[in-house]
Amino acid sequence: MNCPALLRTCLVGVSLLPLVTAVQAAGASVPLSIGLGYERWKLPGQESMGAAHAQVLFEAAPDWWVGPSVYGAASGQRGGFFVGGVSVQRPIALWPGRLWLLPNLAVGGGGGGAAPVGDGLMIRPGVALAAGMGDWKLSAGLSHVRFAGTDIRSSQFSLQLEWHSWFAAQPLSRLGERMAASGRSGLGVDRMSLLGGTYRLNAGAPNPNVRLVGVRLDRLLDAGLPVGVEAAAAADGPSAGYMELLAHAGREWTLADSLRVGVRGAVGLGGGGAVPTGGGVIGHAEGTLAWQPSPGWRVGLAAGPVAGRSKALRGQRVEFTLSADLEPGLDSRGPREGTVRRIEWAGSLQQIDRVDRRDGTRRAMQTIGLQLNHWLNPNLYVTGQAHSAFGGGVGAYSIGLLGAGMATTPRRGGWQFGGELLAGGAGGGGVQSLSGAIGQGMAWVSKLPEGDGPHWRAGVGAARGKNGPVSPVLQVGWVVPFAQIVR
Repeated sequence: MNCPALLRTCLVGVSLLPLVTAVQAAGASVPLSIGLGYERWKLPGQESMGAAHAQVLFEAAPDWWVGPSVYGAASGQRGGFFVGGVSVQRPIALWPGRLWLLPNLAVGGGGGGAAPVGDGLMIRPGVALAAGMGDWKLSAGLSHVRFAGTDIRSSQFSLQLEWHSWFAAQPLSRLGERMAASGRSGLGVDRMSLLGGTYRLNAGAPNPNVRLVGVRLDRLLDAGLPVGVEAAAAADGPSAGYMELLAHAGREWTLADSLRVGVRGAVGLGGGGAVPTGGGVIGHAEGTLAWQPSPGWRVGLAAGPVAGRSKALRGQRVEFTLSADLEPGLDSRGPREGTVRRIEWAGSLQQIDRVDRRDGTRRAMQTIGLQLNHWLNPNLYVTGQAHSAFGGGVGAYSIGLLGAGMATTPRRGGWQFGGELLAGGAGGGGVQSLSGAIGQGMAWVSKLPEGDGPHWRAGVGAARGKNGPVSPVLQVGWVVPFAQIVR
């Protein structure tokens, strides 16, 4: 790794530390803030791009809020532009409970939409004035965006709406116990679904068939009223680099004890992979059918139209899903009871070597990532991961992976060894070999602390796409374990 890449890695690595120590392993619940914002960035050539962002922040220390954030193109001509990273915020009360000054900083990696982002490292400081009451805050201020080593330097007005709640967790000492659940755990997600789908676009689209893999998270406002978010990426070569992030809402009706029908609509941002989304805003609507073969599990089918701002993005969408209830007792009117299971959040940095580019060169790249590991028992877990490039000249490159792993039983103060197998979609940034559907294997080792605190994890593995060489992967992560009551 050359010196500039090393400096970038250090900068991004330092920014990860507050993120993954935000939720302490002691199990105490911590304040949580979910924010949505919008601003307009000036790109070279007097080009304007509307950038929407979402963030989830935790109060890691008194009056210090940190967490993951994502920025995406919502207008202009850069559909498919996404940046993922870490945000830090330090509210200063001017009128307690009513008015705050909000200095803030975001650091991340990404790109897309052919934007000239270089390696993809974004630094965005800002300051805002927030007014609020109760659980809500509305803020307005100024921000400045820079992409290292490029001509992108933009100062602009920004708006953001925040909702405050709590991240509920249990002590790790209670792992494996059966407990009554008085409320939701963690981020309050009731159901997670793995999805596979296909867009069949009308004539005129560069790639009329787009195959997708992704994940959906639902919260039930009431029986039959799911709302949530979903993310998916292209899993085939012709559309490699396409990704989308949407919010959705629906309604379901029971036909029989194990069969439900419904409707759902979603809107959000998407693009990349020569999929013609224009400025980036897309939406879809569908009818849904779900069958519950056993308590807590559902198999689903959905179909309906998809559309974007570009006329070329018109067509039909078909989707298959496998869903699991995360909260206990969703299908019962009796007392809610579940098992306390280990959950891990991890921030990670990766060095991926021997990556073929479309220009014929082969070189390394660096990514920043966020992982969520859900342990089914002390030795088996499932994982979802997202990584974006911030070094290696492939700033628009992103990876989405799902998989499972096995590990030795964790012992306080001891070593833990494990391994995982992952599959998913990747693309963008002119990457040739790790594009479209890819697989990755990783062996890892952790030195666990004497208590229940965060710890380092180091891994070595390899990734491969349909075409090209095997790419060695080195990974270092900072893991924060906590516990939730799950089904």
